[in-house]
Amino acid sequence: MIETVVARLKAATTGFNKIGGAADLDAIGKKVVTPGAYVIPMTESGTEGELLGVTEQEIDIGFGVFTVVSNLSDVAGAAAIGGLQARRDAIKSALIGWVPNPAEGHPVYFTSGRLMRWDDGILWWLDEFQVASYWRK
Repeated sequence: MIETVVARLKAATTGFNKIGGAADLDAIGKKVVTPGAYVIPMTESGTEGELLGVTEQEIDIGFGVFTVVSNLSDVAGAAAIGGLQARRDAIKSALIGWVPNPAEGHPVYFTSGRLMRWDDGILWWLDEFQVASYWRK
């Protein structure tokens, strides 16, 4: 799922110097390329299956997108926040309503967003999304 979301963001957004997955989050604590978007797995939860053996189960998959922006010349952060909102809007436009697996027909929806980190002029924001999928035996 993560690779599919990364590919979608690369195809449907502009204005990022880096779009990657969880493996690219090694950048935390090191020099990070900004503006960037990093997709990470967050949660999975399932519904009850059939009583006499599960053959198909709906699974809700949660994933997050870190948006990382900076403006080192503006210590108050107003410029970084302006850049953040434009990039969050681009990510939401690319993902909300998108159906990663047309055979299942479930669209992605937004669940929440929050500031995760702000130091040295670099702002890390996490937006969380969810989509239903199926596990079949």
